[in-house]
Amino acid sequence: MSEYKFDKDELLEKTNGGLDVIRLLFPECKKGNKFVHFKLRDEATASANVYKSKGIYKVKDHGDGTPKNAIDLVMDEENLSFSEACFWIAKEFGISEGNTSTLNKPGLEIKKATSKQKHGEYFFKYKKFTEKELAVLGPLVTAEYCKKYNFKSCESFVQIKTYEDDDRYGNDTMQIITSSTDRYPIFVIDNKTWQKIYQPLNEKKQYRFRYVGKKPGDFIFGLENLKLRYKKFLKESEDEELDEDEDENEGKKDKKPKVRKLDRVIIASGDRDALNIAALGYSVIWLNSETAKLTWETYSELFKMCHEICYLGDIDETGVKESIKLSLDFINIKIVWLPESLKKFKYRGKSCKDFKDYMDHFHKVGDKKFIEKQFQKLLYDALPSRFWNEVKEKGTTKYLFNNEACYRFLQYKGFYRFEEDTAKEEFSFIHIEDGVVKRVPLHHLSNFPGEYIKATQSNIGLLNFMHRSAQLNERSLAKLEQKKIDFSDCDFDYQLLYFTNKVWKITKDSIVEHKPGEIPGAYVWEDKIIQHEVKVAKTPMFNITHNGKKFDIEILKKDNHFLNYLINTSRMYWRKTGDKPFNERLKAALKLDTKEQYDNEVEQIKKDRIQYQKDHKFMIDEAGLTKDEIQIQKEHLINKIFAFGYLLHKKKVDDKAWCVFAMDNNVSHVSDSDGGTGKSLVYDKGIRSVLLSNMYKAGRDKEMLKNKHLYEGVDMYTDYVLYDDLDQHFPFGGVFSEITGDLPVNPKFGKQYVLPYSQSPKFAMTSNFGVFNGAEGSTDRRILYTEFSDYYHHKGKKDELAHKPKSDYNGKMLFSQFDKNEWNDFYNFAAESIKFFLTQDDQVRPPGEGNIQLRNAISTMTPAFYDWTKSYLTKERLNVFIHKKEALDNYRESQGVKNWTSQMFMKSFGVWCTQFGYELNPKERDDSQGRCKHRFYGKSEDALFIRPKGYQIQDLNDKIKSQQPPIKPEGDNPTLNLDE
Repeated sequence: MSEYKFDKDELLEKTNGGLDVIRLLFPECKKGNKFVHFKLRDEATASANVYKSKGIYKVKDHGDGTPKNAIDLVMDEENLSFSEACFWIAKEFGISEGNTSTLNKPGLEIKKATSKQKHGEYFFKYKKFTEKELAVLGPLVTAEYCKKYNFKSCESFVQIKTYEDDDRYGNDTMQIITSSTDRYPIFVIDNKTWQKIYQPLNEKKQYRFRYVGKKPGDFIFGLENLKLRYKKFLKESEDEELDEDEDENEGKKDKKPKVRKLDRVIIASGDRDALNIAALGYSVIWLNSETAKLTWETYSELFKMCHEICYLGDIDETGVKESIKLSLDFINIKIVWLPESLKKFKYRGKSCKDFKDYMDHFHKVGDKKFIEKQFQKLLYDALPSRFWNEVKEKGTTKYLFNNEACYRFLQYKGFYRFEEDTAKEEFSFIHIEDGVVKRVPLHHLSNFPGEYIKATQSNIGLLNFMHRSAQLNERSLAKLEQKKIDFSDCDFDYQLLYFTNKVWKITKDSIVEHKPGEIPGAYVWEDKIIQHEVKVAKTPMFNITHNGKKFDIEILKKDNHFLNYLINTSRMYWRKTGDKPFNERLKAALKLDTKEQYDNEVEQIKKDRIQYQKDHKFMIDEAGLTKDEIQIQKEHLINKIFAFGYLLHKKKVDDKAWCVFAMDNNVSHVSDSDGGTGKSLVYDKGIRSVLLSNMYKAGRDKEMLKNKHLYEGVDMYTDYVLYDDLDQHFPFGGVFSEITGDLPVNPKFGKQYVLPYSQSPKFAMTSNFGVFNGAEGSTDRRILYTEFSDYYHHKGKKDELAHKPKSDYNGKMLFSQFDKNEWNDFYNFAAESIKFFLTQDDQVRPPGEGNIQLRNAISTMTPAFYDWTKSYLTKERLNVFIHKKEALDNYRESQGVKNWTSQMFMKSFGVWCTQFGYELNPKERDDSQGRCKHRFYGKSEDALFIRPKGYQIQDLNDKIKSQQPPIKPEGDNPTLNLDE
């Protein structure tokens, strides 16, 4: 184990300064809230004690005087090296994974059985209880209480087992002898004909209990003791006086026997809890397990013997759930709640939860009366779910409303008060069931108790009393328990998706299906549940791999509509095989001799094109493309899957503060801005079918960012904001801070608040253009680009016919016409996208990104300026001074943009030069004032000077000096063909 390295200080810090380790080794070191002397070695008088020094707990044995911390003690007790002791502590307290420790292990011996011993038999050897064993059971538990409830200290037990074809024992019958040790007690509840073996310190919870013999069904531990106590009580109270009850109708006194019952019986949740309750002097029973069911027959029998029945359960999630269920099944049973403060104490790294823990931590040594008073307070606070009391007066039943019991009843039924910092109201009422949270109006809540009585009691008098009660108004119900809910459905390594029938937990390794309410601590608003029934696919949709240099993808499910759609939007070279060959055939048809021949050929070409599309409509790697072209298309698809998964994983990670920006890949006709490539279908329909709490912004609204209430309605539950179909001038920088930092929200009718980055939504944008004003440096790293091919397109200059998605799905529209199986396929794809995203540490960007940079540049300089440069910047205008004003006037006049300023003009030229590898106004061409000027028409004027980057400077003075007048554009001048 020497290869394991641990930080000593961290181990001690995570074990409460080492105290948790010390108490695990020596449980007798503390009684209640006081440390007591105990023995580290064989000595007449205990001389070791625990003390705290500089935040670290240590044990000092006054016999040798050497203080030892928790690690030292483990080394001594377990005979381990330092690193092994650290490893042992880490394993025991769940600080890290490791091998099984040697503590909490019984003695074990296996030997051959005798001829008289038979398979299935058990033999027990008992002994007297030791102080350590009794301390394991509880601070006030004595051997007398153990005897009363049939608890015995077991020195060892023998199990006889016949093996069948075992590698070690063949077919022999063997004795398996399990022995207790000083630190590993074994207890047996011996009921003569059957036994319950109890090993409380077994590190594996499932092996702590074992039954031997045939246990009676629905057996109640302690019930026989209760019956004996009740029988004794009846005998002692036979001579008590009788009650007199006035009978109004008869006018005479009828003598009735007094109802004689024990005060109460307490139902415990387990063996040790029961012994500790008994040690305080109370009648106690307990069922087989915490989740065993109390029958109506047993309940009735208990009420015949006792005035009240109390239940004392654990306060962990399972214990609370079982307590509430019992209370609602039997509304007269009082529930005793342990204090929440008990949870702050830890044992083996877990919060304390049961009555044995309560006795350990709240019992004062030598002061039994103190814990008795503390427990009496818990009993006094216990209430049933029944929220009314009945009083008999002169033969009439009257009802009293019990407010506190009603608040608890409503709480048990899932109703709470809920407060939000961002809400308009001070608080609201909510209902929780199976982790699903929904808001409820006041009238719904105030009517609920009456509806419950109507459905369960069949008591008109009680129902009328409830109708007349004024105790269920808003002021009263405001005293309902406030519920603080963590709605987190994700973390760095997982994401939950909630559906009507299942909850999926998605990690980088798996997609696991859970029933609603099955995941502890998982809550979701009702309106965030995806209203579809789903099941996890048996096989994945795709498989993405990386060989250290590049990604690859294999499509495993060929009929997933959404995946196929993403495939087609990633086919950047579809025209090479699916468009260009047919256009060439159309050109060739023009040379046919007759119109009839031409018409026939055109008709055949159309049929062939349609057939080709049918045969190749979802092929990312169709024949006819080069290996590099196929790789580029695959990388575009993988990039989209990554971006989809990124948006669906709601966890906001500091170094992944990205805005997804979807744009067209084609830039040939950027000024046309045809669109129709399918971006909105992905980021509007697709994402918003998963992230139901979202905000949609129409990107063509030029005044949008001026609205100071832009994010009204966005709160901590909003998962997604989409800016759809942005125009070419949308100022990306205007929302950059909201994407990468905190989000200020200014409602029209409410106080302004700021959502911290961790609670703010993720952002996506779609546009037929690039990012206006460019995206460089840190800004560019905050954008996650996705590019869409023009496989889907509108009718335009390049295409005579439109190609819409539904043409690939037999006229069926995606999403709005999905059937149940198609929705299931989509959500499985969504889950697998999240799964893929969680495997990646960095952005999976689209390949090349040359078109992205060009589109961003064109958006910034504007398509009009880009088109103008093609005709204006002739070869004759390079490496010469150009009259700036004349160039600007030419642009304004030819493009009809009279409002363009000189500043806008120069910025556009700067972007153009950067994009296409030119320098604007090199410093050596500046004058003494640092300005690019030249003499035009006898005057010094502002000039432009453009030259290719890396251009070898030659003596151009003669050419520059002879530049009279400035060159003006001519129609036959050769131009720079930037499209090539």
